[in-house]
Amino acid sequence: MTIDSDRNNGDGTSKNKISATNILIIVIDIIVTLYTYLTLPIYVWWQNPKQTLHKSERIRSKKMDANDIDSPWVGIHDEDSILNCTFINDSDCQTLNDFIEKHYQYFPNENPVIGYRHVYYEYLEDDKDGRKIKKRKLSDHYQWINFRQIYDRITNIAHGLRLSGIERNEPVVILCETCAEFLLMQFAIARAGLVQVNVYATLGESGIAHAIRETKARYMFTSWDLLPKVRATIANQKINIDKIIYLRRRALKVSSEILENEKDYTKPIGQMDMIPFDRIELMGQCHLDRIKSSDDEEQLCKPLDKDDISLIVFTSGSTGIPKGVQLTSAQVIKSIPTALSAVPELVVDGSNHILASFLPQAHIFEAIVELTLLAFGGRIGFANPLTLVDGAPGLSPDSRSDLSILRPTIMMVAPLVLKRVQAQIYKKLEARSSIHVALFDYLINYKLRWTHKGYTTPLLNGLICCKIRELFGGNLAKVIAGGAPLSPRLQAFCRMAMDTNLVQGYGMTETCGPVLCMDQYDLSYGRSGPPLLNIYAKLDDWTEGGYRRTDFPCPRGELLIGSKTHWNGYLNLAEASQDGYVKDEKNGIHYVRTGDIVQVHSDGTFEIIDRKKDLVKLANGEYVSLGKIESTLKNCNYIDHICVFGNGFANHLVGLIVPNKEKLNSLALNGTRSMKRLKEIIGKLMQETGLKCGLKSVEIPVQIEIVMDEWTPDNEMLTAAMKLKRNAIKKRYQNVITDMFSSNANDSHGR
Repeated sequence: MTIDSDRNNGDGTSKNKISATNILIIVIDIIVTLYTYLTLPIYVWWQNPKQTLHKSERIRSKKMDANDIDSPWVGIHDEDSILNCTFINDSDCQTLNDFIEKHYQYFPNENPVIGYRHVYYEYLEDDKDGRKIKKRKLSDHYQWINFRQIYDRITNIAHGLRLSGIERNEPVVILCETCAEFLLMQFAIARAGLVQVNVYATLGESGIAHAIRETKARYMFTSWDLLPKVRATIANQKINIDKIIYLRRRALKVSSEILENEKDYTKPIGQMDMIPFDRIELMGQCHLDRIKSSDDEEQLCKPLDKDDISLIVFTSGSTGIPKGVQLTSAQVIKSIPTALSAVPELVVDGSNHILASFLPQAHIFEAIVELTLLAFGGRIGFANPLTLVDGAPGLSPDSRSDLSILRPTIMMVAPLVLKRVQAQIYKKLEARSSIHVALFDYLINYKLRWTHKGYTTPLLNGLICCKIRELFGGNLAKVIAGGAPLSPRLQAFCRMAMDTNLVQGYGMTETCGPVLCMDQYDLSYGRSGPPLLNIYAKLDDWTEGGYRRTDFPCPRGELLIGSKTHWNGYLNLAEASQDGYVKDEKNGIHYVRTGDIVQVHSDGTFEIIDRKKDLVKLANGEYVSLGKIESTLKNCNYIDHICVFGNGFANHLVGLIVPNKEKLNSLALNGTRSMKRLKEIIGKLMQETGLKCGLKSVEIPVQIEIVMDEWTPDNEMLTAAMKLKRNAIKKRYQNVITDMFSSNANDSHGR
């Protein structure tokens, strides 16, 4: 595998300049090669690459019964070393409320646990597209809360919720951006004996309304910036809500323009109560100050039983309306040891680790990872995607980024975040010169080549990669990518450039968090690793798509994920619950059908290679995977989003492309202004990327259309997890898609 940028800009770059760059790279290659082989004996003695390769090539999972084709794979983990450093395996830790109590007893209560930044000032500023962007002037440090403070606040909030009129076992919808209060509310709901309902903050009005109706919820918790969406949903969708508990504006001071825009945020809607979150907490605190009897306290707040449905998590709705996955408190607790087995190297010194939390907490993956950090004594620093790194759009010029101050050791990311990191790196390089781009590509590929041989590259890390590491605080020990497929090229690039252990995990809402994850020694790319602790993974043939467990050299099929906790199904969807569930009566294992097609490598690691719902059959009878194609073609830096379509009456594919605006502007500045020419250039670069990444020619769209609309969760072109909503896109652009299929394939971009 090699990594490079899309340097063929179609802008008439002179051959002499390209030749000069190539000659320089050749000269550098000669010098680097001489240095490498002259110093190789020293590196062999110093780094012991054979040991590194041995760890990389070890067997990571095995079948329970090697002779039974139906037998599941189980991961090979050192269970004792994982669980001995935490309280989570105690027999009396079975609910989320037990988790709070155990943490309080197990770790020093003075230890800082949750951190956040103060917002001093907010104002609006026009971006280059003329849109208003909210800028924030932030504190130059993180404010930390210790667990004694957290414990007291959770208790106060729980009592405040009950005193506000919310009855035991009633659902409370959480529609809130990622923040410390989300975590406090989650624990308080558990302590009060209520049912937590997680809804993505980026869902559209119809998706939010659906979740409220399905759960019959009358209470909602939200953040200040989401109040307009909440109000619009209630008004437009005719939703009945009794109380909205909201977080007050975070900024200590705002501009007059913001003050005017937000003056009606808390205006009453009909008979609905609008209650600030701090008032709920104060109500509970005053109540507890008045009473000292533990009996009275117990009667007011009684947690649900471990096997009661205590959490309903709505999916992002990539294939239709969001579905509510029903989970018990016991399932959530049992998912924590599973997640711990993904980071065993961090558990032993947990108190030294900090998680940067900025992905949606409504996502089960993020929620379980946060609990896992707390389970081994780690800290959680809350960040905002708009102020995350230097140059982030919401950061005022005189404020430092969240990551530069927090200096996290662990981070969860979506592939889209890594794609933007890659784009920003190349943007800065291209601003200097094409020579810088070529030199960077050469050095990253050099590092990649020697990393695969078991070596590290300390000189490169110190001279080049350290500058990129500093963008993320400089202390990252592990980055886990999840939520969507991560292409091997993007993973390789970011692992080399960021100089950190970037691994890919896999999980679903239905599996209550992560179930597969690469380990720190795995040198492969594009895989999702072995089954984690207490997880059973097996395959089911999908003959229609040509995937069988008997395939050689790698068994292939639909992935089924099992555990010994009961599958509770989807809320109010009995048929869908039954279709997605398989029970192994003999071994007492409950399996969930994932719909993802995997292959199992000889070392027991799993690789997602397809998705059943993304497979289409062309007129010639050949199957192609739209999801795999889209993931691959997004490696082209000129493409932000691409949605590929096929049908049974054509032998070719077509695609809608949302281009990278900065790349598009660079083409326009270099004289390429006609849409026809832009399509030709982007189509050619897309084709080159696809072939370079291993796609067959039939898998590359022969007709493309450039779409200048934004695709976001707000306009329901993307899910809350930033995945394509194919049906919604197809409906919106149906005429364009039909025209592309009707056009002669010979009129496409050079094919």
